[in-house]
Amino acid sequence: MLSDESKAAMRMESASRPRAQQRKGSRVVTLAKAAVTLLIIGYIAYTVDLSAAVRRTASQDLPLVALAGLIAVLQVGLGGTRWLIILRSLGARPPVGETLKLFYVSIFFNSWVPGGVGGDVVRAWLSYRRNITAQTAITSVVLDRVAALVAVATLVLVTTPAFLAHVGVSMTMLVPIVISMTGLIGLVVAAQLERLPERWLRFRPLRVLAELGGSVRHVFLRPSTLFPLVGVAVLGQTALGVATYAMAVSLSMNISLLQCVVLMQPVALVANLPITVGGWGVRESAMITLFGLIGVPASASLMLSVQLGLLLLVVALPGGLLWLLMKPETHPAPASAP
Repeated sequence: MLSDESKAAMRMESASRPRAQQRKGSRVVTLAKAAVTLLIIGYIAYTVDLSAAVRRTASQDLPLVALAGLIAVLQVGLGGTRWLIILRSLGARPPVGETLKLFYVSIFFNSWVPGGVGGDVVRAWLSYRRNITAQTAITSVVLDRVAALVAVATLVLVTTPAFLAHVGVSMTMLVPIVISMTGLIGLVVAAQLERLPERWLRFRPLRVLAELGGSVRHVFLRPSTLFPLVGVAVLGQTALGVATYAMAVSLSMNISLLQCVVLMQPVALVANLPITVGGWGVRESAMITLFGLIGVPASASLMLSVQLGLLLLVVALPGGLLWLLMKPETHPAPASAP
């Protein structure tokens, strides 16, 4: 007969196997993303005139680069405000300053940790540690991602037709229009998951989907929440276009503000695909392709994309400092949280 100690050891060993397999799977995914990133960057380096790209920095206007950085910081603040609106619509009442701080910390982890979602996990966990239920914390982070994509889709659908009227119809620009329309329709469909038959809810996955559908309906299908949320989210995505325009002007690129705002929305969609590390590679490819529609040389688009990526990394650094300065003492997590 096994002793209690042996039984406990067996339980610990069996529980550790799934965690070990999960860590191994995570490493495989990260390595795959790194491989795809290197392949895309290698292809770009082979096909683009790198010397011409570097020459553009010789007389770069550094005050405009600083302005782009300030606009990127403003975008972080707008993102934190977007998340705050979602939290309050879900019934949580966190302090404004604390919410903005946690959002900035998540930006640091999303930018500097391979994978692209590490910051979302950290944000949900820190929110839970600050007396927000686990379900609300996780749901708010998921819906915050959705709100950012809704803003991108809204800007694509509003601005792209005017853009196409000037440059002509292009299949390259029709793709983000179709994706945006599909995404918005999918959001409405997701809100209907709350109406799943009662007998189906005994299955946990369907119950989770129904709860998420109820949250989607509560946040996105109520005018009192929808308009301020989408308004702030659209301002945040517009800020990305303005920051890109400031960087482009600093590199003496002949491009308009409207063109930057329009073209950076499909770039944002592509850069958020979880196929490379931090969006590197796919962002550069997307910018070379899209900005090429308005006659921007590939070397100029490449330098603009690289500098924009580096600028966003620098802007994210204060989030790491805020994380280091956080007090280890936190409010106890609610006992009723799942």
